[in-house]
Amino acid sequence: MIISLFTMACWFIPEDKSGEKPLAKVANQFLYPSDVAGIGGGLSTEDSLYQLALHINKWVKDELMLSVAEDNVETTDRIERMVRDYKATLIMNKYEEALINQRLDTEVTGQQLADYYGENKEQYQSGISWVRCHFVKVKRETPEIRQLKKWFKSDDGVDFERVKLFCAQNKTVHILNEDLWIEYDKLLKELPPNMISSRHRQRQAVLDRMDDTYQYLLLIFEYRDKEQATPLPQVKEEIRRILMHQRRNQILQDIRKEVYEKAKTEGVFEIY
Repeated sequence: MIISLFTMACWFIPEDKSGEKPLAKVANQFLYPSDVAGIGGGLSTEDSLYQLALHINKWVKDELMLSVAEDNVETTDRIERMVRDYKATLIMNKYEEALINQRLDTEVTGQQLADYYGENKEQYQSGISWVRCHFVKVKRETPEIRQLKKWFKSDDGVDFERVKLFCAQNKTVHILNEDLWIEYDKLLKELPPNMISSRHRQRQAVLDRMDDTYQYLLLIFEYRDKEQATPLPQVKEEIRRILMHQRRNQILQDIRKEVYEKAKTEGVFEIY
């Protein structure tokens, strides 16, 4: 099919578009290789050619239908206005996008994220409880558990590094990133039922428990109930997108205002 299309293209009107040979022709309309650039990109040669053939066939059918429609539908003033408005919209959008990209500051600081979050917390209630904690779950027969418990309860940074080394060397379930928020229910799944009390959630004590199989150590730094807002780290990318959208809208408003004020000063337009 592709070979036939290329062969047929060579029979028609000579090269155009800087020497390109057309791929297809309907009436006086031509489809050139530059019109289909990128189609089938990333695919195998066979699949790429198949996608190209589909596109060419669709183009031919669309042009044929347009040709028939133009012969049977009167081009009214309304259609002309719609065409003009669509063209104007495309041109304006392209120009505005270029200006926005020139002015847009893409950096969003942590403070800006925190400010927006603080002003809009009510929008981020997810119905999920969250927790920041240090947690270690290890088989009770693991050597040096007595030392692990001592290190875990210590405020010494050196001892904390020992806890991390212990977890790396032994088969443990652990959370040792104080800044990491996790879903509270996921933490509960790693513990026997009803092991965490309210005083542990309020960071009043280290949970130190052992059952027939495991030793559990838990220190909660912050607990956030499901009625409270989702923690900022969980929604910061969403907030970043919102802030960028707001910036783009503000730049667009500024651009349109500048154009209007300049034209007004120069007397370019009149309103009757």
